[in-house]
Amino acid sequence: MGTAIKFEQQDQNAIKTSNLSRQDWLALRQSGIGGSDIAAIIGVSPYATAYDIYQSKTQPLSDEDMNEFAYWGTVLEDTVAREFSKRSGLKIQNVNFLMRHPEHRWAIANIDRAVVNSHVKGWGNVRFKDGRLTTNEIVEIKTASEYVGKNWGNEESDEVPDQYQCQAQWYMGVTGVDVCHMAVLIGGNKYRQYKIERNQDLIDVLFETAHDFWHNNVLAGIEPDATTLQNAKDKYPCHDPDTTLDVELDSEAAKAFEHYESLKAQEKEVKAALELAQTDLICQIQDNEALAIDGEVVATYKTQVSNRFNSSQFKKDMPELAEQYIKQSESRVMRVK
Repeated sequence: MGTAIKFEQQDQNAIKTSNLSRQDWLALRQSGIGGSDIAAIIGVSPYATAYDIYQSKTQPLSDEDMNEFAYWGTVLEDTVAREFSKRSGLKIQNVNFLMRHPEHRWAIANIDRAVVNSHVKGWGNVRFKDGRLTTNEIVEIKTASEYVGKNWGNEESDEVPDQYQCQAQWYMGVTGVDVCHMAVLIGGNKYRQYKIERNQDLIDVLFETAHDFWHNNVLAGIEPDATTLQNAKDKYPCHDPDTTLDVELDSEAAKAFEHYESLKAQEKEVKAALELAQTDLICQIQDNEALAIDGEVVATYKTQVSNRFNSSQFKKDMPELAEQYIKQSESRVMRVK
């Protein structure tokens, strides 16, 4: 169980990915909306926004190195897949194809594994045929940190984080299957598996939203609204010299300014209250290293040593050498008067 079986190309909507270069694979991902994109587009991803996805589809390819978390997710994928096959008793196979929906060509899917339905008459090794997979079940493999373990519900349920629920439904919508199993390794040592069934109402919503995004934003070249501070900074990186936005008191810009000022005032109050609370807590802990409530450590107050580079002294003692290592950067700074 769990061994890789050659995935035969049986449909023009399936593109083999195992022999693609990294650049070709990235270019292929730009040709449509995939399962890792949809949650950001509808606003439930903790990692990206619709603006981020727009940029990834329209800007020149950037082959950035994967981060540590993504690297270990890739390394552990086969291990978690084997464990799923062992515990579920299901035979699974790799699917090294990117699949397109037969009608909505911008809807693509690159799934982790497919269940080999050898017990179904005429269905053996999984293929993509006539616009759907010749199986009724797929498998997605995840790794998660201990910090987000609470976001995963009861095992064998469909209680997975929202972004993965969207991904599962998207893949079922593209491939035509009715079940998506999800296997996750949490914190490197807690294994769980889930079963998500097809929800056509949700799939319809996802496809409608993705259709609008693809046609009204990506193809039309219109950036979505910035919904995070980083998005806003990326969208408006430079200013036009000697320009001022002069608005009326009841304008949206004026309201935004008043809201910002109100929150800044609250921030000062909260910061002052937080400092008093921290003072009280330190006085309670006193010379102890930690504070425990009913035997469970809830806070520590330890001495720690840090080494910091004294850049000011370095510039003073070795000005010529320091000059060689100065890197100029440019950014916009907002100051409220």
